[in-house]
Amino acid sequence: MRLSRCIALASFAAFLTSGTAWAQIKENLDLPFDALGEEEEEEEAPEVVNFYNTNLEGDGFFYVIDRSVSMQNAGELPRAKTEVKKNIGEFPNRVQFGIVFFDAGIAKFPGSGQPAEASEAMKQAGKGFVDSVAPGSGTCCLQALMTALQFANRAKSKRKVIVYLSDGGGTCQGGDEMQYLNKTISAVTGANYQRVRINTILVLEPTGGGENFMRRLASSNGGSYTRIGQ
Repeated sequence: MRLSRCIALASFAAFLTSGTAWAQIKENLDLPFDALGEEEEEEEAPEVVNFYNTNLEGDGFFYVIDRSVSMQNAGELPRAKTEVKKNIGEFPNRVQFGIVFFDAGIAKFPGSGQPAEASEAMKQAGKGFVDSVAPGSGTCCLQALMTALQFANRAKSKRKVIVYLSDGGGTCQGGDEMQYLNKTISAVTGANYQRVRINTILVLEPTGGGENFMRRLASSNGGSYTRIGQ
């Protein structure tokens, strides 16, 4: 009789222990998913740089700058080069960047097509490249924008932005200007599979459909349009 009683008490104790364990398990299951582990690392805030009095936010910055005759004659090319160099100097080392100047052709930095890391050496090299760019003739923006997209697509940055600065023209190899600009919007938007923001900045007095092109290019690619008054 005494042995049976001991066995019964032991079984009851085991049941209580099991019930307590189950209650603890259930309590844990009811907690939020990440309550049992380490807190997720907070995402770093984007960098903010000021370009032509507009704020650009991100950790990947890619510039497309018109270097056509009209930009040089009006003094906008020297100003644009100063603005780009100012931004480069502000970049912390976690930023990636690329620069494309265009006329009938393009000049790009880095020449490899890989985005630059904002180390002190690369920032100095980038500024040197900007200083070396000469004005040209023609306004073939499609190749320049596609080159900037290639930079952005290859970047590890999480917040990428392309800024396109121009007088809005599209006089390229003697073709119809509006057809060329419409083709540019279609081709760039179709190739922008990472949905990189494209901000456009219009300088000088636009001719033809230049302003409409700049607005549409930005709105089709999640960006903003700004017109700089003269």
